[in-house]
Amino acid sequence: MNLEMLKRVVAADVYKNGTLAGTMERMDSGVVRFAYTSDYLAAGHPQVAFSLPLSGGPVETANGAIPAFFAGLLPEGHRLTVLKNAAKTSFDDELTLLLAVGADVPGDVQIVPAGESPVEPDALADASHPGDLDFAALANSVDLHGLPGVQDKASASMLTTPLATRGQRFLLKIDPAENPHLVVNEAAHLAAARALGIPVASAEVVLDRTGREGLLVKRFDRTKGPTGQWDRLPLEDGTQVMDLPPALKYGVSAEALALALAEKCRMPLPALRNFYLQFLFAWLSGNGDLHAKNISILGDGTGFFAPAPVYDVPCTLLYGDETMALPIAGKLKNLRARHWTEFANTLGLPPRTVASANNLALKAAMSIDLSLLPFEGSPLNGTQRELRFRRHELEA
Repeated sequence: MNLEMLKRVVAADVYKNGTLAGTMERMDSGVVRFAYTSDYLAAGHPQVAFSLPLSGGPVETANGAIPAFFAGLLPEGHRLTVLKNAAKTSFDDELTLLLAVGADVPGDVQIVPAGESPVEPDALADASHPGDLDFAALANSVDLHGLPGVQDKASASMLTTPLATRGQRFLLKIDPAENPHLVVNEAAHLAAARALGIPVASAEVVLDRTGREGLLVKRFDRTKGPTGQWDRLPLEDGTQVMDLPPALKYGVSAEALALALAEKCRMPLPALRNFYLQFLFAWLSGNGDLHAKNISILGDGTGFFAPAPVYDVPCTLLYGDETMALPIAGKLKNLRARHWTEFANTLGLPPRTVASANNLALKAAMSIDLSLLPFEGSPLNGTQRELRFRRHELEA
């Protein structure tokens, strides 16, 4: 595909689970307009996204921007910069950037130039034998997959590249230069999170031919169907559900995010418990990057949603990040047990449920031995000291 040609595309087709659902058009005024097709509406198919209701009529956004749901499908940081340069466009030309990667984005939606079939691009590499690959070269390659990666804070500054191996779909994450050992850091915390008793992304550490570490994460929005075909599952992160652009991922409270996501789930109370556990585990393990794009809900293909598996959970305290990504009871730092009680009360969780969740989160966090990771000196000592305080505060 000649990415530069996409700047000339004035109309795009939007597919939902393989069915043409709507169109996006560039207007001469700079407005981008999304609308459902009459056939899709007549057939009674599901809405493309929670923020794009079937009865809402066309949605228009100005200055080259696209609706928040679609903006949330774009890659971020380093990978978005590589894509922008390859397409020779600007960051505010969001439709062109989306068209470059729209055949494979998170969830079950695809966006392609009008009239084209939505064919998922090949993965950059087959990681059946990681030792044959060069992870750094892959991370700097132009790829046509719109998988999220590279955030502003430590955990999400990892470079994310789509891979396919052993009949599965994966993401490959490698250490960015500014945050060393992020791969083994996240792997240890994903392993510990399994003790929470909620779904967690499956991942393993692999080495490339140079000995560089990578984290191979299995995609949970893709499943193999009974005939061997890949089924896409609907997936929306917090910013998409709340109809916010990705830039506002730090701009909501933890309470507002959890309540908004749980409202869309088939079983809201268990979902709220799940989100409470995720935020509490983040605090107890020093993860300051649980923002609105790092917590999602996943559909089962039949119209029902539940919290998505836990992902992006390294300890960012080790890199000097001392605050929560989102305020808990109005506070980003210096939290106390009473703030977690207030948080739980706002979510409407029963006291016995909260007590049980607190014990689970404490046990999961305390199972992590940071001294086994390749950190030392002040970063390690300061992190251990702060985490001891947080855990003692909750225990007390």
